[in-house]
Amino acid sequence: MRRCLCLVAAGLLLTQAVSLRPLSAAEPSSGAAAASPNAAVIYWQAFAAMPTLEGEQKTKYEAAIKTTTEPVTDDLRPIVARFDTALRELHRARAVTACDWNLDDDAGPELLLPHLQKARDLSRAALLRARLRFAAGAVDEAVADVVAVLKMARDCGVSPVLISLLVDIAMENMATEVLAANLPKLTPQQLDGLAAAWKTLPTTPLMADCVQLEGRLFGDWIERLLNTEAAKVNDPQAGGQVLEAMFKRLQTDGSSTDANDAEAAQRRKLLESATVADVRESLRLLRADYAELTKIAALPLAERRDRWAEFDAKLAASRKSTQREDALRALSHLCLPAIAAVAGREDQLQVRRQLLLLAIQVQRHGPDAVRTATVPGHGPVEYHKTDAGFELRCQPASADKPDVLQVGIPLSAMRAQE
Repeated sequence: MRRCLCLVAAGLLLTQAVSLRPLSAAEPSSGAAAASPNAAVIYWQAFAAMPTLEGEQKTKYEAAIKTTTEPVTDDLRPIVARFDTALRELHRARAVTACDWNLDDDAGPELLLPHLQKARDLSRAALLRARLRFAAGAVDEAVADVVAVLKMARDCGVSPVLISLLVDIAMENMATEVLAANLPKLTPQQLDGLAAAWKTLPTTPLMADCVQLEGRLFGDWIERLLNTEAAKVNDPQAGGQVLEAMFKRLQTDGSSTDANDAEAAQRRKLLESATVADVRESLRLLRADYAELTKIAALPLAERRDRWAEFDAKLAASRKSTQREDALRALSHLCLPAIAAVAGREDQLQVRRQLLLLAIQVQRHGPDAVRTATVPGHGPVEYHKTDAGFELRCQPASADKPDVLQVGIPLSAMRAQE
């Protein structure tokens, strides 16, 4: 669907009137108790400190962040140095457990999430500096940069909203690639420190929590909008007008692009003739679909893949149908994401987390560390030695391709770097 989840830059609230006159004896020396530390506030300071690159620096920087494993060159150092203040704040936020982005739950599909794109931009700078530090042999500092990115990724995903989870996944994938590529450079003590740091990272909300919350946020927002528009038309037969106003607010015409013109026209005609009661039924179906998705999300990993696919197929078929009961799922067609794709990425994240932890153990103790290792829903983990290090593989039961984590930088890339 076309959501209004705007990932745009947000300004910081920097000014507040403060009196400079001295306090009288009758006045308290302080007001309310100091606010508890909040990592989100520190992240916003980091975002505000990020430089604006131009010209050749921008070109070099953008080329370097397109990958997480290609060799880096010394001419990137003065560019990355411009991010020092922002990255210092990133590390300061790492030490703060609580993170509250103060999201407006009442905004529904108009929820603003400007911090997500900012966090992705900052993570790219941090990971580029980590690659430069790994190349220079500053392993402790490089690992600290990667762990700070992992912490920020988890903090982005702390709000159980699906798009926040997706951004968490993207950032963790980048950080994992940088870490895995350079894992052979870590000493046993550094590997132990990395494993310990991993245990301090925030937990990510469960997929079921994300789906349930999104269903409530969207359902409640749409219900308020429905009631407002129904009161405006004041005609129980004018459901088509109510839907038209709702579609306009959602920045869509409500049509489907996966059917031929005749089918789309017939469905539009059905919706134009809808009553207000029909629109309320459409909302009921949306809530029911979210409830079903929540139940699927709570299933064990091995069981839910087929159920996701079945749900997506059923929803796709109803998009093309010209039956009235299917047309009334219009709100589901608009609001529900391709849930199987989202869930698939969340499944992959869980697998890569497990593979990274196992890779740390292999690097620390040798291949025997995974001799009997398994990933829930995927089966046994296979170890394969490579010219750069090793790779770990596990085969999902219902997927053609295995999940693979490569450890070590290929020799070809190392020679290019030299």
